[in-house]
Amino acid sequence: FGLGVLATLTLPPFFIFPLIFISYSGLYLLIIRAPNPRRAFADGFWWGWGHYITGIYWFCIALLTDAEKFAWLIPFCLFGLTALIALHPAMACWVLVRLRVRGLSRIFLFAAVWTGVEFLRGHWLSGFPWNLPGYALMFSDVPLQTASLIGGYGMTFWAVLLGVSPAVFFDVAITHKRVKNWCISLAAIFIALHMWGQERLINADKILENDRYVEGVKLRLVQANIQQPHKWDPRRQMEGLQKHIALTQSPGLESITHVIWPETAVPYVMKPDSGLTRMLGAAIPQNAHLITGTLRDEGDREHWKIWNSLQVINHAGEIVGGYDKSKLVPFGEFLPLRSLIPKGWQTPVGDNDFSRGQGMQTLNWPNLPSVSPLICYEVIFPERTVSEDVRPDWLLSVTNDAWFGDSTGPYQHFHMARMRAVEQGLPLVRVANTGITAEIDPYGRILATIPLGQQGVLDVKLPKPLPARTVFNEHKNIFMLLLVIISGLLMLRQRIHSSN
Repeated sequence: FGLGVLATLTLPPFFIFPLIFISYSGLYLLIIRAPNPRRAFADGFWWGWGHYITGIYWFCIALLTDAEKFAWLIPFCLFGLTALIALHPAMACWVLVRLRVRGLSRIFLFAAVWTGVEFLRGHWLSGFPWNLPGYALMFSDVPLQTASLIGGYGMTFWAVLLGVSPAVFFDVAITHKRVKNWCISLAAIFIALHMWGQERLINADKILENDRYVEGVKLRLVQANIQQPHKWDPRRQMEGLQKHIALTQSPGLESITHVIWPETAVPYVMKPDSGLTRMLGAAIPQNAHLITGTLRDEGDREHWKIWNSLQVINHAGEIVGGYDKSKLVPFGEFLPLRSLIPKGWQTPVGDNDFSRGQGMQTLNWPNLPSVSPLICYEVIFPERTVSEDVRPDWLLSVTNDAWFGDSTGPYQHFHMARMRAVEQGLPLVRVANTGITAEIDPYGRILATIPLGQQGVLDVKLPKPLPARTVFNEHKNIFMLLLVIISGLLMLRQRIHSSN
């Protein structure tokens, strides 16, 4: 349990990277000395429970938004939900012991199996790839560059492999000579990647200022810092909307081409050609556009649908573009297996689920380069960032992290978005209700930011994308396939060696 807590401290916002060696090596030594697979499973479970209780405790803060209704769910969320997620590292430990591999192959397979289980966590039952171990490597912009080659899951393998490697000194099945060769090889790879990342950033800084940004586009990012209990309070909804308008009309608006508000900044269902859209259009200059999070609906009472949406509005109050969220939050925006759950237990979500949008899209909005929009939760999925058909020129992430207060949750969410920029070689503009709002370049570097819990505006130019696709963008999760092949070959070699 304690080793799992240490793993949390390697991640945002702490980034105490050396603890990764204690956490993963400690767990590895426990499971290789476990008397049976069941004990290894238990060790993995306790590690995972310590990790997830401390890593995603902020789930419970969302339940305090309406404590009278939802506070009773906190023990189930803090202890029950985290226990379910802890089954993933438990499964990885069980599998490794069942494979009965020894020596350096076991070190490699520990990282490979762990990465495979993390990949499953990110995909089955809607997927929840939050706090991948690879985010520990974001303690500096230099190691972060490796994400452009292998993506978030590849970074997870690399982080776990580094973390578990000190265990070679305590594994009696590994000879001194092999330990020496392993350490030299690992150090050589680490240094080579570090030098490559450093060179990549040095070359990026050589690009002339005029060639780094899109000409004729200037964005105003608005962070109104509206607390969650106030956001949907009917008595204060218009007050929050007026606050966004007042910040939008801060000095310098005449030079702005696009104003961007966060997720559900407009806390109403937006209808085309309505008084609401005309009011929003009047808040921006003649040739500017407003991009805002809102709600959109269709249909009558029997066939009614609602979407968590982005809408683009011009000065005349016309809706000239939009995007509907497709990757929904389980238990927040939809209730899994709703038909099997008693009516009284459906309280947290309500009677209706949000509808899903069309999925990842490259969109062309007025007077902007092509964009891939991502609403809140959608930015945490490494391979679900851009359309496979048409590569966009930038990423737009809008979110409302007010649900999670001044916890570690908003910081974790922010740094996950940064890695998406590096994976795709695309600039990312992030606009959050309570923070962190930021402009991020294609190398994951933060160019401008409004901190968590503050209100304000950022006036920024839009960076250009990298001219060529990154390796990860081109080949997606091919690194995962290579891991499977190498792991299979190692196990085959071990079996042949054992039979001889």
